[in-house]
Amino acid sequence: MRLSVIIPCFNEAETIEAVVMRVLSVDLPATWEREVIIVDDGSQLPTKDALARIESAGHPVRVVYRELNGGKGAAVKDGLRAANGDYIIIQDADLEYRPEEYGLLLAPLDQSSDVSVFGSRSNSMNNVPYSRVYFYGGLLVTHIYNILFRTKLSDIASCYKLFSVRHVPILLESSHDDFVFDAVDLTHALVQAGPIVEVPITYTARSKKTGKKLNWTHGLDIVLAIVLTRLGVPSRSLSAVARVMRFIISGGLAAVVNLVLLYVFTDIFGIWYLISAALSFILAFFVSFTLQKYWAFRSSDKDRIAAQLPMHLGVAVTNMGVNIALIYCFVEIAGMHYL
Repeated sequence: MRLSVIIPCFNEAETIEAVVMRVLSVDLPATWEREVIIVDDGSQLPTKDALARIESAGHPVRVVYRELNGGKGAAVKDGLRAANGDYIIIQDADLEYRPEEYGLLLAPLDQSSDVSVFGSRSNSMNNVPYSRVYFYGGLLVTHIYNILFRTKLSDIASCYKLFSVRHVPILLESSHDDFVFDAVDLTHALVQAGPIVEVPITYTARSKKTGKKLNWTHGLDIVLAIVLTRLGVPSRSLSAVARVMRFIISGGLAAVVNLVLLYVFTDIFGIWYLISAALSFILAFFVSFTLQKYWAFRSSDKDRIAAQLPMHLGVAVTNMGVNIALIYCFVEIAGMHYL
């Protein structure tokens, strides 16, 4: 039996060589051999130099280069296309997971070749989460998935998922190219295909300062993808539908903030409703701008805020003028409640 180890890699110059050496040094069961596929997801020069050193050293490793960064899901899918093994496991290019535990993941296959195996960080007692927000966020998205799909998984966002190559065709239909592919699309495809066995694994989280790429927007994306999957949106359409939903949700949340603040300023603080309308609109604008920039449109470049904010603010001031004029007409002329 052959195990294909896919290592998606994006700007991991500090750790990729160590990870590869540990993967190659793992003692697999006697009936197993391995192939190692690194997918460079448009990394910068230091990482490419590290990969060149790996290749020049003659290690039994294949490197697939992507010209542009497409996201973890895109890199994994390129690895799936290149894999020739009977079973596949995904290995992050950092040092959060321990390749020495592959044996724990392979063991359930001795009982049944039809199962997929998940390495659960939640079932292990010696894990080191760097942030309670991310730790409990991972538990939350897992609980949401369990509730909606009536499963009993403990860690859907775990990197370590071992599965048969026969699942590859359905996985390549996914429209997600980011972390959602790993957490939701891969999980759901394997859940639908057959039984899942979970084994406890060791996990040592790194911080943002040391290269952690996951952030709060990925958590929102994962929850949205879970809900859309439960509603029956096809995997190949999930990404497009999710983009529309992110836009609608961002605007909807800003509208809720606007109305709540309008009520608070007017009824609790006793401010004249038109002044309250202006204040609440301005504060809701910043909520809208943040969600639209970082979540709906994925514009993570902070340097562009100086150019983007005035343009958005210019539009918002026009909208605010229209908003206040309409409120005045509805209240003073039509006799409606200010909300």
